[in-house]
Formats: sequence, structure tokens, C-alpha cells
Amino acid sequence: MCGIIGCFSQNNCYEKLFSALRKLEYRGYDSAGIAMLAEGEGGGKISVRKKKGGAEGLAGAPMAGETGIGHTRWATHGAPSDANAHPHVAGKFALVHNGIVENYSRLKAELAAAGEVFSSETDSEVIVKLIARAYAGDFFAAVSSACARLSGSYAIAVLCEDFPGEIVCARYKSPLVAGAGGGALYVCSDIPTLCGEAEYICTAADGEFIRICGGEIHFLDAAGREIPKTFSRVPPESRAQEKGRGSYMEREIAEIPRALADTLAGLKKTDFARCARVLRGAKRAFAVACGTAYHAALAFKDAAESDCGIPVLCHTSSEFRYRAPLVGEGDLVVAVSQSGETADTLEAARLAKGRGAYVLAVTNVAQSSLASLAHFTVAMRAGPEIAVAATKSYNCQLLCLYYIAAQMHFYKFTRMPPWFSSLFELPGAARAAFDCFPTMRSLAEALTDKRSMYFLGRDADVVTAMEGALKVKEIAYIFAEGYAAGELKHGTLALVEEGFPVLAVSTLSRLTQKTENALQEVKSRGAFTILLSQSAEVLAESCAACKCRLPDVCERLMPVVAVIPLQYFACRMCLERGYNPDKPRNLAKSVTVE
Repeated sequence: MCGIIGCFSQNNCYEKLFSALRKLEYRGYDSAGIAMLAEGEGGGKISVRKKKGGAEGLAGAPMAGETGIGHTRWATHGAPSDANAHPHVAGKFALVHNGIVENYSRLKAELAAAGEVFSSETDSEVIVKLIARAYAGDFFAAVSSACARLSGSYAIAVLCEDFPGEIVCARYKSPLVAGAGGGALYVCSDIPTLCGEAEYICTAADGEFIRICGGEIHFLDAAGREIPKTFSRVPPESRAQEKGRGSYMEREIAEIPRALADTLAGLKKTDFARCARVLRGAKRAFAVACGTAYHAALAFKDAAESDCGIPVLCHTSSEFRYRAPLVGEGDLVVAVSQSGETADTLEAARLAKGRGAYVLAVTNVAQSSLASLAHFTVAMRAGPEIAVAATKSYNCQLLCLYYIAAQMHFYKFTRMPPWFSSLFELPGAARAAFDCFPTMRSLAEALTDKRSMYFLGRDADVVTAMEGALKVKEIAYIFAEGYAAGELKHGTLALVEEGFPVLAVSTLSRLTQKTENALQEVKSRGAFTILLSQSAEVLAESCAACKCRLPDVCERLMPVVAVIPLQYFACRMCLERGYNPDKPRNLAKSVTVE
């Protein structure tokens, strides 16, 4: 899950690359590097600056050249190090790569037997050596020839000393977009990052090549034939924002009310009549997603099954295509991905579509690969989310999925569900949830030294508990698990001891006593108990040591609001423990490899 950038600019090319790499760091910050191609007599000269650590390590005097490529790395093959950092160089070529070359071991052995010496442990170095060996004066042909030998996924950008002013790029199952603006031409693995630099963008499809040369951008097939493309203007809301004070995660939590309002405005303009037949006629639905998006899918399952009478089978995308899923014609498949580039979710959606299912995508990037693949796309409008741990995008995913469930209800029963009007209360309720922050901050300060904790709930509250636990694991590095409260007695109660933190979410009136029973069980065994509820009566009667009152909205929609204090709690736990919430160790935001 690396970030790549290429740029041709007669002014400040290095500065443009460096700025883009800083915006790309949520795709990986194990190491970073830039290669510049400066024109000289008889061709050009490639110079490379790369280093273990974040993009800031590249700060210094600008490197000369009007053409360059850059990379920020999340390590797969080879530990983070200067040697494993991109760009990689062979002969007259420099290359940056996002993806995984699955047959690299065989190719590396073949190249080593032919006398090639490798300076890194990466799979990516294999590609640039293949290009160098295939080169016979035709830059594009050498790149195309090398790509034909690769298995797996890749987005690459390549420089050649014999071709100053040119960049040749290729894409297969890894995102790649071209852009133009401000007198510069770009290629990038990340649409939101490029939106901050370019005025117009166009996405490459699998198997396509991009060639920047002569001050123009060309899309080509493997044989070098031109592919007609249309560039689209970058929407202003897609531009990445500067961080300002504090972390990106803190800022993005603060943006939740605005993001929900923007998403609602977009949903009201979305023409669901285009997929009415599917929403009305589907006998069952599948939901595929990963991580936080999977928790949103579970909330969709609750709403669609309870209010629409449609069974929903939720699968983590990474397992879906390996389970021989019984998906086919007449089925609705809802694929959820913030970036729209999540490799496992893309493959799950591709499999479902190939079997005749109708794919409905929920994504924050309208020009993403998932949006292009799907039959119908519901575009979130959360705005760019830079912090690795998802916050506002999760709230907006929930909103979109509840809205879809409401549309399913409408097309089946010719009326909206009773909670539909409450959707429009969510931005205000989200803002009211900020009143919980002082309590959650004090709680984080009190629990800083804890090494593990439980999050509990019943029914839809289980989803909120799971997401709260995931956030604490991701950024505070504390072992946390979200459980159905009724499962405590089936094994997990064994870990509860004196002072063990147990946080419960209780927003469903028919189940509040059941959740309270679970709190009594853990408290009697010494647990430190915390309860979140919108009911003053439930809080007053609870045995919990710490209580937090949530804003009151329709019970069906409480997951959108109840999770906000938990998102903030995780962020505070992270900061109290001295970590950076924007860059959790071992993680990157856009998971573009399997």
C-alpha cells in the first residue's frame, strides 16, 4: 500500500513531488524517495534521494530536473530501510511501484542466474531490472515487455535517461490516475492527493499505460495504441486540506457534523430510481467490506433485515471470494470502501458482478476503481480523510447505508420507514455528541496504563462496540475487543479481573436490562465499568462507575452518533500514551494489496 507520484513541470518539479509525498503519507511512511531526471548533453541524468522514515527526511535543497517520480512506502517485501526504499534503479531506469509482484521469487532467481545483482529485498527491484534488460532503444516497449511477465498487482512510474521529459506508467489492479494543472502534468496512485495539484484528472483502467511526453498525457494499450480518454474537472470538495493545529484525526472527528450534512445533501440528489428494480426485487443481499467499512456493513444488515425483510449476508472482502459464495443473478451486492481502491473489496465486487449479481458501491471517491466497476454508486461526501484510522468516513458510510435501506423499504412497500425523517437530525446529533468529550478525555487519562479492555453491546450496539475496540487497537496499541454482551459467559469473562476496563453501549430500550446484567457480572469480578446511553433513566439506575449520556435520536440510527465519543476516546488514549494518531505503526489507510 504505497503512494506513487510522477510529475513533469518546467517550474519547481521537485517541490511539487515533495509536497505530494507529504499528502500521500497515509499510504505508507516506512520510507520515502524521489528520482529526478535532469536534461543534459546527449540525454539526461537520473539522481535519487531516498531514506527510511517519512517524507520529511527528503527535505533539503531541491534536486534539479523537470521530470521526476516519488514514492512513500508501506513495507511488504523487505523491512523498512534506505536500501529497500524506492525509487529503484537499474541501468538507465528508475522506478516506483505500488502493489505486489506475486511471481517475483521466480523472476528474481532467473535474473540472478543471468548475472543481475540486487541491492534490495523488494519485489519492485525485479521490475526495473526486467525493464533494463528488455531495453533496446524503445522506452515504452521495454516497460510493456516487462509488465507482460508480471503476476499480481502493480502501478508503476518509470524514468529513462535517454528520454528526458518522459514518464511511462502502467496499471494492473492498483490505482493510477493522470492529471493536469498549473502548468504541470502528473500521474499518481491517489485521486484525493492529485486533486490538490491538478485541475483535470483521468483514471487508467487495468492493463492501460500512461505516457507523459512532449508536454502531453497519452493513454495507451500494451501495443502502444492510443486509447481515447476524457478528463474531468476536479470537484473542489475533493481537495485535501491542510492539517492546521493538532492531528488530522482530531480535525476529522470535528468535521463529522459537516460531513454528515454534505452526505445528506448528496443523497437527496441521488436518483435511486435507476436501481429501483433491484432494490424492489432482490430476495437477498450480500455486503462486502474490510475493517471499519465491514462494521458499517453489519449495521446495514441490521436495518435491511429488520425493516425490509431481506436477508443480508455480510462477508469480509478478503474471505468472500475464497469461500465459494453462493452469489448470482438476482442478488444485490453492496460493496463498501472509503477509498474505492481496497483490493479485496474490488476483487469481491468483480467476482459478484461476473456471476450476474448487481453491484452497488458506497465510496468516498466518485472516480475510484470501485465506482467504475459497480452498476450503481452512492458517493459519500465526507471529504478527504488523511488520518489512517477512519472516523468521519465511517459515520458517512453508516448514513449512506441507512439511506439505501430506506430506499429498499420504499421500493418494496411504497413508503419510507418510520425512522427516515430522523436521518436529517444526524448532523445536529453528531454535534451534540461532542458534549461527551470531556468525560471521554478524563476516562482516557484514567486508563492510560491499561493493557486491555472490552467493549460490549447488544444487537446494533455490538457494531458500535466493535468499531470502538478497533479504534483503540489501531492507534492506542491496547488490546481491545468488541463483543455481544451475552457472550461474556461463554469464555471471555475469564479475562476480567480487578480494574479491567469494560465499556458498554446501551441505546436500545428493549435490551438495556440485558446490557446492565452484563455490567453487573463484570463489576462483581472487579471490572471498572463504563456505560454510554442516551437514556437518563438507564444511566441513573446503572451500576457503572463512569457514565456518559449520548444525544437522543431514533434508536435505529444511534450507531452513527454513539460511535463518536468512542472515536474521540481512542484518539485521546493515543495522545495520552505519546503516539501519533495519524500514523499508527504497521498500518496504511488505502489497502491496495491483498
